[in-house]
Amino acid sequence: MKPMKALQVVEPRTFKLVQAPIPNLEISGPNHILVQSEWVSLCGSDIPFFTGSKRFKPYPLDPGAPIHECVGQVIQSNSELFQPGDRVVAIPEGDQGLAEFFVAQESKAVKLPKGLNDQGTSCLIQPLSTVINGVDRLGRVEGKSVTVVGLGSIGLFFCWLLKQRGAAQVTGIDPSEERGRVAQGLGADRTFSQRSIEVLHAVRQGITKWEPPDICVEAVGHQMDTLNDCLEMVCQRGTVLAFGVPDHLVYAIEYETFFRKNAHLVAAVTPAWSEYLVKARDLFLENHVVLEKLVTHRLSIREAAKAFSLYERHEDGILKALVDTSYW
Repeated sequence: MKPMKALQVVEPRTFKLVQAPIPNLEISGPNHILVQSEWVSLCGSDIPFFTGSKRFKPYPLDPGAPIHECVGQVIQSNSELFQPGDRVVAIPEGDQGLAEFFVAQESKAVKLPKGLNDQGTSCLIQPLSTVINGVDRLGRVEGKSVTVVGLGSIGLFFCWLLKQRGAAQVTGIDPSEERGRVAQGLGADRTFSQRSIEVLHAVRQGITKWEPPDICVEAVGHQMDTLNDCLEMVCQRGTVLAFGVPDHLVYAIEYETFFRKNAHLVAAVTPAWSEYLVKARDLFLENHVVLEKLVTHRLSIREAAKAFSLYERHEDGILKALVDTSYW
């Protein structure tokens, strides 16, 4: 069989164009689909694999890694749920989405409507599904005050969805003034263009008035400080949602603060994909005019390294970058 093209991270921050075998459905087991990729989008959790921040991850990575937010067309199927020609949002096995073709489990894919001309914005359905799961983990949020720390695309999704679910006040915290403006456009009642620790310093000095929120969402990840900031910010008997992806096996939690507040610490990762991808698809299609504004960049597959670098450095006002994988 003719090989396919794929990008491979051969060492930190270095992509190489390689030839790889097209995945074989016969050895993938039942209930899988082979997808020809059209668009992928970058996630903050992809970046440490690109930069080498995952301490125990050997290089080179597998061809196509590390991308999991993908849209494409089903080419082959041994699933009763999907037929060749179906257009889908799908999570590749091994997060190997930077390739011409990838395999996905049927439970990690959702069908898109025929004729949908979305220019790749349906990639947002996958991260939206994780945010819906996170908000569901919080239970009823109607009438509650919520602070979201980190206003990347995930934090912005949280601001929007929490307001949609009836949160009384949503506060966003992020050093970027532009991200704060976007958050306000999505429903945030107020924003602080500071790091969370800077907000806390101002509160301690009496410079900033602060009403501890019922819920604090940590949407930064990849370091330990912001989770502890959330524990200090939240009210007595409040809830901290740990959503940001960790890069370390062990986190130093300010346990005394957590203990004295009688706080709840809730983690949210890996939803029941078959349920939440459907929920996210339907919600996205109903609100795509608003949500697709989070896409700030579209680049070709040949510019993948540039997309990762922009995302790593938070440059050029980037929120969500889509990469066109249809032309190699």
